[in-house]
Amino acid sequence: MNSVPSQGSADVKFEIGHVLFIDIVGYSKLLINEQSEQIQKLKEIVRATEQFRLAEAEGKLLRLPTGDGGALVFRTNVEAPALCALEITRELQKHPGSKEKPQLRLRMGIHSGPVNEVVDLNEQANIAGAGINIAQRVMDCGDAGHILVSKRVADDLEHYSQWRSLLHELGECEVKHGLRISLLNLYGDEAGNPELPEKFRQAKAETAPGTAPAKSVAVLPFVNMSADKNDEYLSDGMTEELINALARVPGLRVPGRSSSFAFKGKNEDDIFRKVGEQLHVNAVLEGSVRKAGDKLRITAQLINVADGYHLWSEDYDGDVRDIFAFQSNVAQRVVEALQIKLGVEAARALAKKPTENPEAHRLYLLGRYEFGKYSEAGWTSSIRYYEQALKLDPNYALAYCGLADTYAYMGGVMMPSKEAVVKEKEFAQKALELDPELPEAHLSLACALGGAFDWRDAPIEFDRAIELNPNLAWAYEIYAWFLGGLGRLDEAIAKDKKAIELDPLNSFFQSALAYFLYHARRYDDAIVQIKKTLELDPASTLARHLLGCCLLWKGDTAGRNRGISTE
Repeated sequence: MNSVPSQGSADVKFEIGHVLFIDIVGYSKLLINEQSEQIQKLKEIVRATEQFRLAEAEGKLLRLPTGDGGALVFRTNVEAPALCALEITRELQKHPGSKEKPQLRLRMGIHSGPVNEVVDLNEQANIAGAGINIAQRVMDCGDAGHILVSKRVADDLEHYSQWRSLLHELGECEVKHGLRISLLNLYGDEAGNPELPEKFRQAKAETAPGTAPAKSVAVLPFVNMSADKNDEYLSDGMTEELINALARVPGLRVPGRSSSFAFKGKNEDDIFRKVGEQLHVNAVLEGSVRKAGDKLRITAQLINVADGYHLWSEDYDGDVRDIFAFQSNVAQRVVEALQIKLGVEAARALAKKPTENPEAHRLYLLGRYEFGKYSEAGWTSSIRYYEQALKLDPNYALAYCGLADTYAYMGGVMMPSKEAVVKEKEFAQKALELDPELPEAHLSLACALGGAFDWRDAPIEFDRAIELNPNLAWAYEIYAWFLGGLGRLDEAIAKDKKAIELDPLNSFFQSALAYFLYHARRYDDAIVQIKKTLELDPASTLARHLLGCCLLWKGDTAGRNRGISTE
């Protein structure tokens, strides 16, 4: 232990401690004599555990009692508090309680962090520090029976195979002072509580479809009503740009492109209800685009999912060069109808034009349309369109992003990866020079840096892209692959889950989550995720491949007990 002299009359001893924080649930509602009995019973159970006895005998245990529980600080190894917690829960099962003597109900939190032991002149010791505080916050996120573990501890426990099947990811929980901590639930057949903690159930309910005051809207693909079917790039482009514009509105949930386009061409009677249920939104924006020469007619309507009521609708007639004004007006009306108050910066971003040249914009939309075909011919065409757009407007930042993204896909397919990364980085940096606040540009640069094995700067760009647009699903997804490549699988899983939350019908995101779960050796969780993926996309070859791998590792070559056909 490192000892640091204090400026006063006490010594401060600092070290990293492995903390188990324990709390008696419902303690304040007990009678005074019941409180005393439960505290005494807790002490007896804790003292009886092997981990407690061993650590105390070695002089490697610090104790911090509280009114309704306490903290144990192990100075042995990271497994000690987790093993102790499991011993405590098993022992509790032997004490069911009675009407006269209520059952002892505990919740526990585990974290490793800095611990300060202060020894005063009377040789009295007290312990505090971030390790203690965070362990308590971890515990506060759980209910009776829960053993919650911070991500830091979980990462360390992952090195020991016996813990992998007991750790179940929960995600982030917001605690005191707005701090968000990533947590896992520690449980198995004999110990722990497998139920989702109340705090996480509440957070989940807040994003459920139809739940006020959440603001949410899905932009369905605008229908191409033009006589020329080749003008579909315009209606698809308008849809995508409205998604991107609305996604940057603070407080508004907007599902990603893949989920919205999953409903393209569907017009059943209950389509809006289905959209609301599957995409978890309260409203749907739909419309059409009709182009005749240079003339443009756009219709748009915002519909309440709950009752099909039209919250707002409008028709726009004008010239093709007015398309930005149309898009900005539609986005603004949606925001007003959903009663969202915009700050100055958000309002400015909503009205911002990517270019003043309508022909450059048309070429850009053609580039996006061709890129979306995900073929060598499509990528070649998209580069040609982006380059033509930039000839008309050399300051078109999004067109540079388009070039960067296309080269990212072409690397290793149509050209050497190293050569593609150089071009990708060049165009992403050019886009950022033109518009430092463009989230797509930061994402493009993050991808380029990742491809160049720049492990230090790539996360900075990923984080900046997400900061500028928290609804940018692809930022979370590509970030997940970057983290997965570094072996940081828990972080990859968390990022991929966020991508799925934003774009739930994206089958690639779904299969990617199964991939990360498989490589984290969480085979049961991976199989559950594979089932979700195959329900969404029965033709997913990645999901089928992962299913076979999981079943082999489980020793179930027939797949009879997994609820999934292997055929």
